[in-house]
Amino acid sequence: MKIVLELPNDQAMALAQFVKRVDYDTCVRFASIITTYDGRAECDTMWSALCMLQRALAEAGFAPR
Repeated sequence: MKIVLELPNDQAMALAQFVKRVDYDTCVRFASIITTYDGRAECDTMWSALCMLQRALAEAGFAPR
């Protein structure tokens, strides 16, 4: 699914910083233990989506150190 999102530069950088700091354990804490997506645990699906978001932000020039 393609999601188009326009953000001001400061919000994009702040989001990139947030995504950089979220780790797999955070996904585990907030995910449902019974929900799955195509057989994958919700925490794994969340983590995959966050990694994709981080890559997309980096490709747009928002790659925090």
